[in-house]
Amino acid sequence: MNRIILLVILVVFSINIAHTQSSKRVFEKENYSIGIGPLLAYKMGVNAADPPQGIKNGLGLAAMPDFGLSFYLPLNPDDKMGLLVDAAYANYAYLQKFDNSNTEWTDRFNYISLTPQFYISGFVVGLNIGIPLGGERVYENRTNEIPTSSLATMFEFKLGGNFTLNESEMGRLNFFINAGYQINGQYTDELNLGSINYHPASLQLGLSYIFNME
Repeated sequence: MNRIILLVILVVFSINIAHTQSSKRVFEKENYSIGIGPLLAYKMGVNAADPPQGIKNGLGLAAMPDFGLSFYLPLNPDDKMGLLVDAAYANYAYLQKFDNSNTEWTDRFNYISLTPQFYISGFVVGLNIGIPLGGERVYENRTNEIPTSSLATMFEFKLGGNFTLNESEMGRLNFFINAGYQINGQYTDELNLGSINYHPASLQLGLSYIFNME
């Protein structure tokens, strides 16, 4: 998990420096307008908690992209600072396998997520709240359903960057990269998983287009 966060910080810092040095628009220091628009992203992840004995964690790929809406509310007219709120159909995944065999499986989960984030000059930090819709455990030759009732509401810390690729009077095209870590256990307390409850960590890459509303 620490490596994922460090990677995101380095990427965000590098892109932010390049963006600042290459941009020569006279309105560079002005804030963006209030706006809303679609987002599309893809996610990969791992279980950041220690697995049960005899099992190893691995990298899993989401079965489909995330999609939804992104809303921006400027907080200061003179600086690029604001509230960025994403509402999306979100997908998570991580892989696990036995130590002593080639048997492996991928757990995949779906959520309706609401993510308020504080935005300042390309950097974002926030908390994602996810309502579980269900999940599945995918083996090579079969798939088992994971009941929605067994999944807890997600509280996920998010850190990353959001960068404008192109801007016009209509709106702006953005590239974003986020690292996420589920603070609470993924499964409900009723399952009594204790210290082996799962804590997914994820890396998300995506694009959004925010249309100006003024």
